[in-house]
Amino acid sequence: MTCEKGVLQKMKKKHEILKIARRMALALVLLIAVLLISRAVAMRVVYERAVKNNAVSQLETLKLDGEEQSVLIEGKSEDLPVLIMLHGGPQSPIIYGNGYRGDTPELTEHFLVVYWDCWGCGKNFADNTESVTLERQVAMTCDLVRDMKARFPGRKIFLFGYSNGTILATSAAETMGDDLAGIINLGPITSLRDAQEMAYQALKTEDMSEWDKKVLEESYERNDLEGFSKLEEMVTLKTSRIFYWRDLFSNTRLMGYFARVFYSPDYSLADIYHAYYASIFGGSRFTTLRQQIYEVDEKEALENLKVKILILQSEGDIYGSADFFSQLAAQKDNVTFIQIPESAHLPTNAGFEAVNRAVIDFAK
Repeated sequence: MTCEKGVLQKMKKKHEILKIARRMALALVLLIAVLLISRAVAMRVVYERAVKNNAVSQLETLKLDGEEQSVLIEGKSEDLPVLIMLHGGPQSPIIYGNGYRGDTPELTEHFLVVYWDCWGCGKNFADNTESVTLERQVAMTCDLVRDMKARFPGRKIFLFGYSNGTILATSAAETMGDDLAGIINLGPITSLRDAQEMAYQALKTEDMSEWDKKVLEESYERNDLEGFSKLEEMVTLKTSRIFYWRDLFSNTRLMGYFARVFYSPDYSLADIYHAYYASIFGGSRFTTLRQQIYEVDEKEALENLKVKILILQSEGDIYGSADFFSQLAAQKDNVTFIQIPESAHLPTNAGFEAVNRAVIDFAK
């Protein structure tokens, strides 16, 4: 009898566990359903508002260097100058990618803004991540300029590069300079080897544990991409140079950008995954592209370009030398350098406002 009672108790426990599991599964299904319905509603609202508020708000498929690429074109009027956005990452179209329809009214008031998820990420994902190279992305940027020039004849065309996108903007301007009214480099990268030194010097001024000091020295001594990536991570977590930890509430717009792609009317669930793909898998994907970016040095190109250049950099940014930019602006009439206070490489609310004002003034 005791044995039977024990068996019955075990069966009862299993039944209760199964019951709880079923309830949890049902709750999870309901939660997913609510999120998907909410997403569908939000997508519709965003789309209708953007189309209503803009004369142009359309997703186009273009052929860039032989590859089909999706771009979003948006502006309050059809006769505005063209502003081509080149996002950062690398391969992270969070901020200035295809997923931001209706999200930058300050810019679409003055420009036909062209958003492009650079080849290999987001809406333009490439299954073979090792086939993605810097040379081809630059070639595609040049083709994008040519397409916009043909599509909107007589318009001024500006390239806006952010972070890694500044490499594309600067490199494309070497080829397409005569077709451009100007380039805007926000959070510019001149050389990641230079950034490595600046990151190291910045971290040496921080209070750190003995373990962190050991990691710092070992990463610096590696003098390679992996070592730099570790230094970059330490700067992100231990300073306000990349993310502005000093005032978390000053980052609400940035946080909105990270969330915004989840209800973009132009992103499928797969596109969302591919927008975060490079961040999820870190250095194990796009290794060819990452190494090429690590080795590039844009200082000579910036010194030789004749096109108008606006350089925007937060105070303390590690990706380019403020002294180099200051000297460049002092020596060359076509270069304007503006430092943005109380911001970081990932701009704060005030940083975004300062950037938008500077871009609008630059294009006048």
